[in-house]
Amino acid sequence: MARSVKVARSAAPAKVAPQRRKVTTRTAQQRRVQVSPKVRAVPPAVVSTRSRRLVLAGLLVSFLAIAMMMLVVVFQTRIAETQLNIDEIESQIAAERDRYDALRLERSSLREPSRLVSEATAMGMVPGKGTDFISVDPLTIAQVLVSTGGVDPELLSVSHDPLVNYGAVKSTIGNRS
Repeated sequence: MARSVKVARSAAPAKVAPQRRKVTTRTAQQRRVQVSPKVRAVPPAVVSTRSRRLVLAGLLVSFLAIAMMMLVVVFQTRIAETQLNIDEIESQIAAERDRYDALRLERSSLREPSRLVSEATAMGMVPGKGTDFISVDPLTIAQVLVSTGGVDPELLSVSHDPLVNYGAVKSTIGNRS
């Protein structure tokens, strides 16, 4: 009798059938035109030089932009400082004009005739009773001027006539005109 022997099989997983990739139909020309992303048309050394130049150009442009902004800020600051100085000077001018007006008002009040009369009366002065004009001889005036050093005494001599030489001068000049 034959016995049947059952052989235990191992519990190995069943093989999964590989999935099929989608196959697209391309022409031979399409396969030639398609470039792999790993293939570079430009050598790496040139790319790095170009990228360096691009980075340097970008840095230069940004530096110039920042420098221009800083110049604008400095320029605006100087304008503001100058405007503050101008405002301060204008306020000083206004204050001095007000002071000048106050001094003019004080001067006019000090020169007021009624105030002068009251101050003179307080000092014991009395108003005059009238005015008399006296004519003075020109010789007296000349003597006073000589005594004070106002006129040279030789000019005051009566013997000299200022029109003595008039005829001689007129005859000389008369022919020229």
